[in-house]
Formats: sequence, structure tokens, C-alpha cells
Amino acid sequence: MEEYKKYPATAKAWVYQADRILDEDEVNYIRVVVDEFITNWESHGKLLKASFDVFHNLFVVLFVDEDGDTMCGRAQDASVKLMKELEQQLEISLLDRMIQSYRKDGKVVVATMAEFSRLIENKEIDENTIVFNNTITTKAAFDTQWEVPLKDSWHKQLLVVNS
Repeated sequence: MEEYKKYPATAKAWVYQADRILDEDEVNYIRVVVDEFITNWESHGKLLKASFDVFHNLFVVLFVDEDGDTMCGRAQDASVKLMKELEQQLEISLLDRMIQSYRKDGKVVVATMAEFSRLIENKEIDENTIVFNNTITTKAAFDTQWEVPLKDSWHKQLLVVNS
């Protein structure tokens, strides 16, 4: 599962966040289904060098080392289709970008965008709250900008709206 750590900084990364914390059975199911998918994942007729992991029982993160060959749109579409299938099978959402998450007392908490904004407004979340920036697109960004203080993420724009 941690094969992605050996990938170059330029490797592509996609973060899919569930709308709730998943139980161990759901995580194990995702691991089996996604592992089977990436074993056969092709672009331009070639198998992709791909890896994935499930973080915090909440995030499914796919990594692809394109190795000089740009991934085709069909391959990207296949991964989205896979996430849609997982959504149906597990009755979760993995594609809703309006779901946010942050750390509170060492735990990962999930919130809708409206709840998240309200938490900022009520000063329960501030610029130093650790948030998850699911907009990252490379392994380098995943390693350094995925889990960051709110002030260092795109979320900082919400501080202005709620001040």
C-alpha cells in the first residue's frame, strides 16, 4: 500500500474523501476493489504504474507515476467511474467536494461546507486548525500540502468570508 512513497514527486495524485468515517469492513472492501482496479488500470494500452492507500478511514488516494507518458482521459474517467461504483456499493459519497475535514483533538472530523463555515464563524476552527487540502494533484503536494494549517490551504478564503 505504501508503494506510492517510492514514486517521484511529479507522480499524479487524486484524493477522494468519503462523507463519513468508514468502518474497517468498508475500508477492507475498498482496498480489495481498488487493488483489483489498479492491477488492470491502463492508459494508451499500457498498464499504469499505480498505487493507492486509504488514510484515516476517510480518504481514498490514488497515485500514478506517469513515467514520462501522460495519462489518457479514458484512464482518468475509469477511476472516477470506480469511485461512483464504490459510492453505490457502500452508500457513501466520494465525489462531493462540499465535504470538508479537519483535525480536532487529534481526530479527523468530517463536516459539510456549511458546517465548516459555521465552525469558523463560531471560532471553533481558526487559521491554525489542521485541514485536509483535497485539491492537491501531485505526490509532492500530497506529501507537503495535503494536511496543513487552514491559513496555508485554499480554506483560508473562508476566514475572510466569515470575519
